[in-house]
Amino acid sequence: MPSALDSGDRKLLLAGGAILLLLITATVIFAPSPDEAEGQGVPTTYSTTNSGTQAAYLLLQELGYQSQRWEKSPLELPTDAEGKILILAGPSDFPDKKEGDALLSFVRSGGWIVYAGNFPFLFLQSGAVAPSSISQITSLAAETFPAIAPSPFTQGASKITMNASNRWVVSDGGQIPLYGEPEEPVVVTWRLEKGRILWWAAPTPVTNSGISRDGNLPFFLSCIQAARPGARPGETTILWDEYFHGYRGSLWDYFSRTPVPWAIFQLALVAVFVLLGFGRRSGPLYAPAGVSRLSPLEFVDTLGDLYRRAHAGSAAVRVAYQRFRTQLVRRLALAPSVSNLQLETAVRERLGWRQPGLMETLQRAEKAARASDVSGPDALKIVQALEHYEVLFGLKTRSNQEKR
Repeated sequence: MPSALDSGDRKLLLAGGAILLLLITATVIFAPSPDEAEGQGVPTTYSTTNSGTQAAYLLLQELGYQSQRWEKSPLELPTDAEGKILILAGPSDFPDKKEGDALLSFVRSGGWIVYAGNFPFLFLQSGAVAPSSISQITSLAAETFPAIAPSPFTQGASKITMNASNRWVVSDGGQIPLYGEPEEPVVVTWRLEKGRILWWAAPTPVTNSGISRDGNLPFFLSCIQAARPGARPGETTILWDEYFHGYRGSLWDYFSRTPVPWAIFQLALVAVFVLLGFGRRSGPLYAPAGVSRLSPLEFVDTLGDLYRRAHAGSAAVRVAYQRFRTQLVRRLALAPSVSNLQLETAVRERLGWRQPGLMETLQRAEKAARASDVSGPDALKIVQALEHYEVLFGLKTRSNQEKR
């Protein structure tokens, strides 16, 4: 194998390197920024950053609650929802029609949903709750919001702290405002048949950096305890939704939100260029197989092809017939001019042959040798019969192939 690359290989590798450089540059430019500030990351229980919710998740476990991660579809939520709370803290994905109906069905059967996010899709889906408008706020600074009225949710905290980017505009009496201004609250709740929905303007009360702020922890625990007043902590199940954070229970679903797919694509592209540049010359060399012109069957194939094209079936029979008579006459020590009848009689007397058919074969062969329109199948049968008698009379030995 040559030690240097030719011009074609150099061009191929330069093109591959240029494409790889572009992919790396695009990855650096469009990659998400590090999760350094509150509100920039995903409030997931797997995160220990400021915007993560791992502290609240572990705190409930230490207090004796059944605090669990939920990575399945809402379609698989338990039908017995009594005493179960589903927390959707800043979901990055939104449910489709079936998933939204499943969430509402969970609430109707006795479950509670705490939705903390910028867009309350639960309130606008399937018409189960009267739609209300959201007033967008541009400021993301942490603010303190007082409790509006005494309730089981506000008894432990007279105020809470939130990085609220929007407000709920109350349009009817179905929703009860809990914190903020009465006309534009940041926490709202209402019943839906057997269950209840709580809306928070932001997940700040359960984030790692926000749970310790003024009033947030007592408010969060009051929301959990209000689901089953007087019950022991172990009787309440808190499901932390990770499904709408992108954790769908499979390894690929996790890696699909990381740079891993880009890295796999880049490595595959490099591998393709390497194979194109070196694979065609680095494999073992084989000489093409050719059929030797000295093969003993070449003459047979050529002669048979000539007979077939010339339709010379009589010539083939004549050659086989003359050879058979010559060998048999020599074996019996007779004159070459003996007739077929004399030849057949000598075979019976000298070789003790008693089977019928020899005379008929000799006559058919003599007639076909003189004819001019013998078909290929008929000529083949006659030649095979003559060769069969050659073996029987010891004029030639049978090959292993013929014996089989």
